[in-house]
Amino acid sequence: ASGKNRVAPAGPLHTDFKLASDGGYLALTDRDGGIVSEFRYYPAQREDVSYGRDRFNATVTGYFVEPTPGRANASSGAGFSPPVEFSRPGGTFTAGFALSLAADDPQARIHYTLDGSVPDEDSPLYATPISVTSGMRVRARAFVTGLLPGDVRSEGFVALEPGVVNFSSDLPLAVLHNFGAGTVPANVDQPAWLLVFEPTADGRSSLTNAPDFASRVGINIRGSSTQGYAKSSYAVETWGEANDDFDRPLLGMPSESDWVFYAPNYFEPILIHNPFAHALSRQIGRYSPRTRFVELYVNTRGTAVRPADYMGVYVIEEKIKRAPGRVDIDRLEPEHTQPPQVTGGYLMKIDRADADERTFSAAGQGIVYQDPPGPEIQLPGRDAQEQYLISYMNAFGQALNSAGFTDPVTGYRAYVDVPSWIDHHLLNVLTFNVDALRLSTYFYKPRSGKLEFGPLWDFDRALGSTDGRDSNPRVWRATSGDRGTDFFNYPWWGRMFQDPDFWQAYVDRYQALRQAEFALTNLFALVDRLTGELREAQPREIARWSNHRPRGGSYDSEIALQKTWLSNRVDFM
Repeated sequence: ASGKNRVAPAGPLHTDFKLASDGGYLALTDRDGGIVSEFRYYPAQREDVSYGRDRFNATVTGYFVEPTPGRANASSGAGFSPPVEFSRPGGTFTAGFALSLAADDPQARIHYTLDGSVPDEDSPLYATPISVTSGMRVRARAFVTGLLPGDVRSEGFVALEPGVVNFSSDLPLAVLHNFGAGTVPANVDQPAWLLVFEPTADGRSSLTNAPDFASRVGINIRGSSTQGYAKSSYAVETWGEANDDFDRPLLGMPSESDWVFYAPNYFEPILIHNPFAHALSRQIGRYSPRTRFVELYVNTRGTAVRPADYMGVYVIEEKIKRAPGRVDIDRLEPEHTQPPQVTGGYLMKIDRADADERTFSAAGQGIVYQDPPGPEIQLPGRDAQEQYLISYMNAFGQALNSAGFTDPVTGYRAYVDVPSWIDHHLLNVLTFNVDALRLSTYFYKPRSGKLEFGPLWDFDRALGSTDGRDSNPRVWRATSGDRGTDFFNYPWWGRMFQDPDFWQAYVDRYQALRQAEFALTNLFALVDRLTGELREAQPREIARWSNHRPRGGSYDSEIALQKTWLSNRVDFM
């Protein structure tokens, strides 16, 4: 509200009016005049001091000494009540205890909740230590008259039954506990708590150790064809106190908020298909999600963690998203409506669309928006971005299908980053991923750049899995079921393989990789490294999930089958 009346597409908007410094009425309305938000009376304003709403309780307003333009209002610092201190950090316990709360101000009143809600002044007032005897999430907040409420502090305390107290592993252990919220839903985030325990100096991890990672999280069951499996995969988002994304490093992987807890299933008794494909992609210089194996416990009853909560071996992997260290492309803001900003970045996929996703058709292909998300890019204010992307994709399709499609200036090469397309295709052909190119297929357009394919995703039905379609490593396409992907004739790709220069670049790249990352010595070493991490946990996996038993009667026989399959595959190619 500066009175400068600025509407520069690439800059902050400024109103054509100023606010009265001595106070008054202020409302934000929609285009039909409906009130979206209002201050019936805001008080006198101070120079260089912001005024607004508490981020947890919109009915609470006050002065913010440290303004946060473009970000959520602060909840701590000057002008705020002090933080609440807990006598004990969250984690696991085997015997009940008394939890004390304190704040560094004698005038502070501490209110707390045990049901996961944000405390307000109607919540229970802390007076005596809280008795913790079973699983409990405690959220507390301090209130001082004349100040804004302090930040919310939350800790999760997870009880352990005797049957898990002495359990240890050479893998990290993880616990997802939703404090009795019941069955984890699909597609809708359910509040929960995540604890992760890494091996200590003796090489063993234990649930009785202090957790190396503890966080509020939102979880939901994920997967398309696998969503109904008894061994569920989970989308896990680390949360701050306002259920907002809160970036955290996890198991040595770079700091971020969105993770996938992938459940290896009966298609891959060897348990390593996704980590194998992702690692191989990274080896050849193409980003693919980083991964770590864990053994996971999931408790939805609100009681102590017990042996029956053991869910087996999981792969924690980075979710594919636009972010530094993942798909590292520029963020598109709503005001980016002109070149060069409007040219990227865009993240897309070819896949079945989830309920909250949106699709578009271009260049003869159905495409799912990823970033900006469909519900956002289809808003009127982002119309220029949506139209740019659709026009770019259609121009690519027209160039690809034109008579002069091989022309490096006017043909398809003007729109695509050929090396990334070749690498993506080779990785999927090498692993015989029967869903490649048509499902779980990501690609993106950087700002002022060409279309790049990747990162890789979803390799359970690949590498000679029990699916059957990929069992024969000496064919280009499956001969059973729906026959899977037709690698060399699928839309876009079939036309490119009609270009002799594309074919030659493809062959040259494969031959170079066969002398390095695709050499059997490297492929076998990767198999050995990944399966070596699972030697101890694999028997527990098949004890929990009997349909995950290895072929040939032992894990060694499954490993031998994998190596034989790979040997035949590269020989065939």
